[in-house]
Amino acid sequence: MAFDTSAAAMVTGQNGYVVDPVFTVGETIDGYTPPGILDGIGAYQLDDNTVRVIVNHELANGRGYSYQVDGTNGSVTIPGGARLSYFDIDRQTLQIIDSGLAFDTIYDRAGNVVDDPATQLDFGSLNRFCSGQLLEAHQFGNGIGLEDRIYLAGEENSGGTEWALDTTTGDLWAVPAMGYAAWENVTELNTGCTDKVAFLIGDDRAGAPLLLYVGDKNPDGNFLERNGLSQGKLYVWVADDPNCCHDAIEEDPSEFNGTGNSLAGKFVEIDYYRPDLKNSLEDINGDGTIRATEFAYDENGYATQAKQDALARAVSNFQFSRPEDVSTNPADGTQAVLASTGRAELFGGADTWGTTYLVDVDFEKLAQGQITAQLKILYDGNDAGAGQFSNPDQGLRSPDNLDWSEDGYIYIQEDRSTTPATLFGGTSGEEASIWQLDPSTGDLTRIAEIDRSAVPDGQTDSRPTDLGNWETSGILDVSSLFEQAPGTLFLFDVQAHSLTGDAITSQNLVEGGQLAFLAANQTLNGGNGQDELTGFIGNDTLIGGNGRDTLHGGRGADLLTGGNGRDTFVLAAQEGTDTITDFGTGRDVIGLAGGLTFGDLNFSGNNILLTSTNEVLATLTGIDTTTLTSNNFVIV
Repeated sequence: MAFDTSAAAMVTGQNGYVVDPVFTVGETIDGYTPPGILDGIGAYQLDDNTVRVIVNHELANGRGYSYQVDGTNGSVTIPGGARLSYFDIDRQTLQIIDSGLAFDTIYDRAGNVVDDPATQLDFGSLNRFCSGQLLEAHQFGNGIGLEDRIYLAGEENSGGTEWALDTTTGDLWAVPAMGYAAWENVTELNTGCTDKVAFLIGDDRAGAPLLLYVGDKNPDGNFLERNGLSQGKLYVWVADDPNCCHDAIEEDPSEFNGTGNSLAGKFVEIDYYRPDLKNSLEDINGDGTIRATEFAYDENGYATQAKQDALARAVSNFQFSRPEDVSTNPADGTQAVLASTGRAELFGGADTWGTTYLVDVDFEKLAQGQITAQLKILYDGNDAGAGQFSNPDQGLRSPDNLDWSEDGYIYIQEDRSTTPATLFGGTSGEEASIWQLDPSTGDLTRIAEIDRSAVPDGQTDSRPTDLGNWETSGILDVSSLFEQAPGTLFLFDVQAHSLTGDAITSQNLVEGGQLAFLAANQTLNGGNGQDELTGFIGNDTLIGGNGRDTLHGGRGADLLTGGNGRDTFVLAAQEGTDTITDFGTGRDVIGLAGGLTFGDLNFSGNNILLTSTNEVLATLTGIDTTTLTSNNFVIV
């Protein structure tokens, strides 16, 4: 079964990008109805014809409809909350051919199959899966990195757990060895070692540290052990020498800020795993009273969130305004980008609009326990990129989810977090957007923006004038999976927080949203010879050049120029209206694809139309199409 959404795009492409939605919350795909609050995305090639896309649902514990997983002795009901859905997408048509729950069995923090979610899951169900990361085995070279393909997603709540999906078995494992956090995302770094893995951690809490987990791989162990996710060390980033005379080291954005500035530091280990102190109590907040609920280490010996924070502060960790997404540089596995979304009420407002950092890690002395790292500010929202924009509201605001593409650019989404909320869009009038950032220059280009007019039939937007209420969340460059050039095809989703009604209400889907492609318009040049040029879903430009060429624009409003030689211009239904600039009636032909025949066509002025729907398939510049005959067409 092939499925494509019937709803309009909730986002409009800009500056050479177009949007093509594939699923809208409220729709059912072959019996499966994905709930709302779509977020993090991962993808891999399932077979020659199919890409499997895994998407988080950032549902709080208990929200949304209940679902079933496999327990020890049969089916177990999970009472709502976060989950992962898969969407299998045809690589040629970009239509969904299957969808469902992405996991079958859940393993708790003790490694046991979840039979009783009320007692085995910290929040009674899974809680707020935010951004996500699909990682292939040995992505940094022979034996370096994970041993299995894994999708990672974490609970974005203080005291949350990171979770690892074995994509081969459908098992979802808790990963307590990474510590506690309000998990935005993790990204794998290249240690250069075959026996260790490393993950940079975005902890989405105000004033949180930047965490680094380094795990030890056990080739003879279980899923977690062989991937280095069962035993390791946890570190926090601490700045080095002072730049401020009144303070020993820089500890927050009031002391380190400004586009282009850099700060050296190191990752300092914290003593977060003490099995000898499991279930121990401690006066963590220092008020002189040890409360019955003031646990320092949990039942497995890991520091609780409060204790872990205290350990970080004891070594003077740098406190970020609110760490968000992280993504590794595909050209250098020791570098990553970090978004901190900003908090006006912290640090004297030094990071009201959010900051995007480059994290450059050196693992050369890892064996000696030394890990250094430098931070560089790629874009500081408070100074609008060192004056790149006239006002912070004109540039990148509240950076959240992001992806570092193989084309060298970083793609960043906005999630309104200004205080007051009316600051967001108050000057610019711009809705939440997607930006392209050049990390070498700091230059920004807006490539997409929320369109609040795209309310699906039967649904209601309760706050249509509230700028930033809808956000895009979760973005992933999937170009290579669809045989496209890097940076030309992305998947992203929309969280339409104020959309309710219809199936959203009746089926307990929580809120509206959408999963969509974002495609760059491409220019393809054939040059000399017999070329076959095929566009994709953007508004592409195809130029055949010399020779006998075949030009197929694909989806979108494409511009086709054959050049010299006898050329074939391919048309199909539901692919948009192409413009053919140089059709020669005695030289070129039009190829009809997808079952089209000459008898299906109608002609009016410069246009070729599909008789059954009146769809304009093509406009032929300078040609009266009523003069065309069947001799001008071929079936391809």
